[in-house]
Amino acid sequence: MNAFTYYNPVKVLFGEQNVAQVGECVAAFGQTALLVSYRNVSFMSQTIDSLHQSLQAAGVACVDCFVASPNPLIQEAREGIALGVAHGVDVVIGLGGGSAMDCAKAIAAGLACKRDVRDMCVFSHTVLTHTPPEAALPTVMIPTLPATGSEMNPCAVLTDGDTKQKSYIWADCLYPQVAIIDPTLTVSLPPYQTACGAIDTIAHVVEAYFNGNDSNLILQDYMEEGVISAVMETLPVVMANPNDLQARGVMLWAASIALNGWVNSGTMIFTPMHQLGHVLSARFGATHGATLACLMPAWMKLRAEQGGEGAVRPEQFARRIFGCGLVEAADKFEAWMASFGVQTRISQFGVTPEDIPMLARQVKEISFSGDVLGSYPAVTLEDVERVYTLAL
Repeated sequence: MNAFTYYNPVKVLFGEQNVAQVGECVAAFGQTALLVSYRNVSFMSQTIDSLHQSLQAAGVACVDCFVASPNPLIQEAREGIALGVAHGVDVVIGLGGGSAMDCAKAIAAGLACKRDVRDMCVFSHTVLTHTPPEAALPTVMIPTLPATGSEMNPCAVLTDGDTKQKSYIWADCLYPQVAIIDPTLTVSLPPYQTACGAIDTIAHVVEAYFNGNDSNLILQDYMEEGVISAVMETLPVVMANPNDLQARGVMLWAASIALNGWVNSGTMIFTPMHQLGHVLSARFGATHGATLACLMPAWMKLRAEQGGEGAVRPEQFARRIFGCGLVEAADKFEAWMASFGVQTRISQFGVTPEDIPMLARQVKEISFSGDVLGSYPAVTLEDVERVYTLAL
């Protein structure tokens, strides 16, 4: 294991119907709350009504800020910041999936720092021009989609609507104060979103698993394999019975664990597949989890082609999870994801072979450090093009 420092200050309230505690939770941090969620919240109207009632009972004024899109934009965060300034809010609530929660974090940072949120965003790993936020308003996160783990991490992903570049803000001040994890809020999720969320959870763990370069990762290996196996066993249960709250709870907690720092402490923490996926989302409007469904099998096949040290951990993953060799496991993994109606080929988003050089260049512009993309082993521009080609 590598040396590491672990820090995660988020208080978690997990359980059915505990969303009723939101008023009490928020009142501990402020008296005027900005409730951040999607532009279309009709499917969550009952939940929002319950939140309003709980906040009112606790003496907390609530300002609705329904601005977030599925891939939240910097401009949407600016809208929320302006609304928060106008109403003097002192606490922010994020309600929804990762997009709504990330938008809420960015708004909280913008309100506390009183400077443009774009200046906080990382747009290049080679030329660092951003200034991370030094503070953020207190936040309470209420996930309704098991996927990103945004309720327990210090990251917010945003897209520049003008340049179509996906970026992120990363700072300890973005850790939420409280995460209210209530399985009942996920019952009405459409099957496609449920599956994409599950795949995102798996991908967070797979990124760390594939990029480990230490042979003594026994604890992390079993922790990561446990999260992956739990999601793969539970997703069919949820699909067959959407009202199974025990299964829904497993999915939610697995998503939190996958990216709260537990399973990847002591490993090489790179996210190369996510970097390729972010470009696909920004350029083609693809659902984040679906981009990862395309890229994980392609990544496995790239490592099989290259062999050597970089294939050791993917091969272990193939044996332990699928009981076969790496290429066969990639095919089995793809078939499993496709069985839930999720795209597993980037051509399904409209990508053509002619688009691949452009996509690879954008990955280099945003995510490369010098001439390589952070990974083990390091990934070149030609490798990125090969992954996209294998995923076509």
